[in-house]
Amino acid sequence: MKKNNILNSLPFRLLLALVIGIVVGLFLNKSDTNALSVALLNIIVTVKYIVGQFIGFCIPLIIIGFIAPSITRLGSNASRILIVALIIAYVSSIGAAFFATASGFLILPNMSITPDVEGLKELPQLVFQLSIPAIMPVMSALFFSVMVGLAAAWNRSELITGVLEEFQKVVLSIITRFVIPVLPVLIGTTFATLAYEGSITKQLPVFIVII
Repeated sequence: MKKNNILNSLPFRLLLALVIGIVVGLFLNKSDTNALSVALLNIIVTVKYIVGQFIGFCIPLIIIGFIAPSITRLGSNASRILIVALIIAYVSSIGAAFFATASGFLILPNMSITPDVEGLKELPQLVFQLSIPAIMPVMSALFFSVMVGLAAAWNRSELITGVLEEFQKVVLSIITRFVIPVLPVLIGTTFATLAYEGSITKQLPVFIVII
């Protein structure tokens, strides 16, 4: 039972998709003159684009569905708690940026890195293009969630709070039934295209050395 749980877990499926994607991409890299390989590569590129469009469409919904109801649950303390959280997040981001900058100046000049990233193969054009634009940008969704959540908490609006709670359940269903099942597909196709281009064999070792 425990073994089956591990095999069915999302991390295992993502890791399996990553490995399969790399293997398939390396195979296509070596046999890209074969008609069957070209057709398979066209399918992979198209599926990657469509799945990426779908997940990109869901991201603003996820932000609204989880942030806005969480703010309303804070009640009358929503403003103060949110301000403290934003300050912590901002200071953390600034600190991380300075830490990364200092690390780059102190460590990278002392490393012998000779990246050879030339000669990457180009991906073929999409066979079928299905654009699914998001209902709003990510920052707009974040700002909308904060404003609606705070306004509902200030006015103690039971109706809006109930709508947000129901919307969160809807978004959670979308995540569990659609987003999570297609994530391995996105990971697999992404790494397949990276392996085909040559990024896995030429760029990844440089990144590993830097890390």
